[in-house]
Amino acid sequence: MGKLWKNGRIVLQPAPSADPKDPLNLPFWRKFVAIFVLCFFGAMAAAAELILGAMLPIFVLYYAGYDPKYIKVLTSLPVLMMGVSNLFLVPIAIAVGRRSVTLATGVLAICGILWAGYSGSLASHIAARCLQALGAGTVESLLPFIVQDMVFVHQRNTAISGVFAAQGVIIMTLGIGAPYIIIDLDWRWVYHITAIAAGCFLVGVFFFVPETRWSRTKAQMRGDLPAEAKERDPDMQRVPIDNIRYSPRTFRYDIALFHGKADFRAGWDALYDTLRTFFYPHIFFVTMLNSAMIATAFAAGYVAAPALLTAPYSWPFLHLGFSLFSVLIASIFAYVITGPMADWIANTVAKKRGIRVAENQIFNLILPTLVGIIGAVIFGLAGSNQSKYGWPVFVTGLGFMAFGFLAANTVGAVYVLESYPQLAGPALVNIASFRCLIAFVLSFKVSEWVADMGYLRSFGMYAGIIGVFACLLPVVYIWGPAWRKRWPANWECRY
Repeated sequence: MGKLWKNGRIVLQPAPSADPKDPLNLPFWRKFVAIFVLCFFGAMAAAAELILGAMLPIFVLYYAGYDPKYIKVLTSLPVLMMGVSNLFLVPIAIAVGRRSVTLATGVLAICGILWAGYSGSLASHIAARCLQALGAGTVESLLPFIVQDMVFVHQRNTAISGVFAAQGVIIMTLGIGAPYIIIDLDWRWVYHITAIAAGCFLVGVFFFVPETRWSRTKAQMRGDLPAEAKERDPDMQRVPIDNIRYSPRTFRYDIALFHGKADFRAGWDALYDTLRTFFYPHIFFVTMLNSAMIATAFAAGYVAAPALLTAPYSWPFLHLGFSLFSVLIASIFAYVITGPMADWIANTVAKKRGIRVAENQIFNLILPTLVGIIGAVIFGLAGSNQSKYGWPVFVTGLGFMAFGFLAANTVGAVYVLESYPQLAGPALVNIASFRCLIAFVLSFKVSEWVADMGYLRSFGMYAGIIGVFACLLPVVYIWGPAWRKRWPANWECRY
């Protein structure tokens, strides 16, 4: 990274080119609309995975004749599929383009949701949810990848936090509506309505999200302008758009599915870069912390409903979705704290240092980590002592864990992007794919753990896992720059 501040003004990184088709040259309203539809499309595509907790009691009754372990597979296997899909989606997007892969996986996710709604057996239902999860994997890595293509470094926290905060809004909306839909219509209509909403946002993606794949030089990634431009105007922040040398951006260009030749060698290189960068210590530690946070949030979602529906809380089934108000509040705070506020902190520190280094983001991970640990402890304490601690304490713990999960997603994504900006795709795959794979392992047996050990010991274990990796944050902050020098990457930005 080059200097983020010069003469009291922010340096645009990467430096946009003079080509009007450069995604960084999109007007603000186009970027806003594109990010908006991407955020809510991704949230709708993933929502069926994340609101399963509200539907789980219904599935237990509906599939009462089946072995309970298969119900567990229905809840947890899609998380594994999301992790697996991320390993391949970004390399394919690097090879053929972001836009075509996003639209294709969107169709895949919607087909999976519709199939789940029409499934005639538990096996068919599990297969449908796995298909949907393969398409929904885009929300974890491909969507932040596209967003970072369109915004400058000093705006990344704000933009990427929207991708994950939108999940909270959608989860709350569907979560509250799901019990009413199930009672008044049928559980299948939860899938049908989700598919319709996701389809509407996918149409928005088709019309408003252009291809963002764009090759940049090392100098452009640092924010350096061409020498002749700086000679004409030393205070120039960006090269003027050249509509004579380059063809203009058109509607036909924007809605095209493919731009330029496919580069499958770059896709293979990206897959290799993903596998090798995962073992870099700074990437590994942040990925493991994210894995623990997402595993804790998913585990809580799987076991919250039984506690709320049974005595002494004894919530009516219709009111079960209102527990997700805490997730809505968490998503709002996650957006503000790890979005605009995190950008302000990182940019302010960069103004003093002169450059914005990836380790600035470690400061932004402290609060989500602490809140996530506290949330796990509160949730476990209330779950094990329900007669002593009312449901507000239990739901508060759920909200705290949701905040930690959503906020850590944002900060973790920005950290790996700023660690290896020239390997943006592979770096995002690390934190998106491996955290889902690890979260699957950590949350697969949560129901048995709660039954055998109780809520407090089970979620105390999750809090302990988060705490172990949280203790390594100072290590990453101190040694992170040295590790990045020890394991540098090719500065040719092919991705």
